[in-house]
Amino acid sequence: MKRFKTLFLITTLLLGSIGVVVAADLSIQSDKQSFKMEENKAKFEGNVRVKMDDIQASSPRAEVLIDPKTKQLSDAVMYDKPYVVQVKQDKKNEVKANILKMSLLNKRLKAEGNTQTTVTPLDGMKPTVIITADTQEYDTKTKTLTAKGSVIIYYKDVETFSNSAVANLDKNGNLKMLTLTGSGRLKQKDSVITADKFIYDAVKEIAYGLGSAHSDVDMDGTRINVWSDRQEYYKASNIIQASGKVHVIYKDYDAKGPKATVYPDPKTNKPNEIIFIGRSTIVEQMRSITADRIKMYINPKNFFAEGNVQTVIRNIQQNKDN
Repeated sequence: MKRFKTLFLITTLLLGSIGVVVAADLSIQSDKQSFKMEENKAKFEGNVRVKMDDIQASSPRAEVLIDPKTKQLSDAVMYDKPYVVQVKQDKKNEVKANILKMSLLNKRLKAEGNTQTTVTPLDGMKPTVIITADTQEYDTKTKTLTAKGSVIIYYKDVETFSNSAVANLDKNGNLKMLTLTGSGRLKQKDSVITADKFIYDAVKEIAYGLGSAHSDVDMDGTRINVWSDRQEYYKASNIIQASGKVHVIYKDYDAKGPKATVYPDPKTNKPNEIIFIGRSTIVEQMRSITADRIKMYINPKNFFAEGNVQTVIRNIQQNKDN
């Protein structure tokens, strides 16, 4: 029997049979199709290909659901590990999942089960963005991608982990804002930042860590740890600003204060200078120094205090006896 191929055009076949008025930018191709009005459902099997605007999807089988009240197409559901691709200007967006749901009325795509979104430049082989999650939903109207459940994002040289993530894109599909919530963690090379919530402004290249923020930064094999209520990282200048119960530990330095800024060395661009502003205290071995302003240096290791400076040397009598 000659292979049967169906071209399902909304503006012709379906509109003619049920009188539904929808946008004329959806088409479905398949080897077989069946349509039952009493079930408000059309079924497609074999080499199913769906096209909506600039988005193309393929899978072994799919269903198109019809709203029983309005008699309008509501959703297209693709099964058995569908594949979605969108080519937009200089990049290719790909989505893989166990199930894909395409909302035809509000132009939303939802991927469920082992989802992965990959963004690859057309002129290169290495992806610039990879997102894996339990579910991912993309709103084509607002250009918003929402990922939930064990979310892992690789963006350029940064790897993030969180319970959920929301990415706001511009009209060309470039990242504008990324928000991570729930056990957020950012990893870049050997440095790690954790917080309850992260907001990354991709345009200004500024990352905000909100709530129980902690930076664990590598300095030539030695770790610098910074805890605070809030932290801001400026990628262009490699500066970290911490505020609210700031606590810094580096080797035998243990410093606390209301606000601190970590500056890089102008030559190496690695963290080298930490300035505490506000009444702060630094502890080193047997002495503690409290001042209005404390400046710490990592290489060479040193610190300076100014403004109402008070020094306390602990266990001085015990040291004399020894």
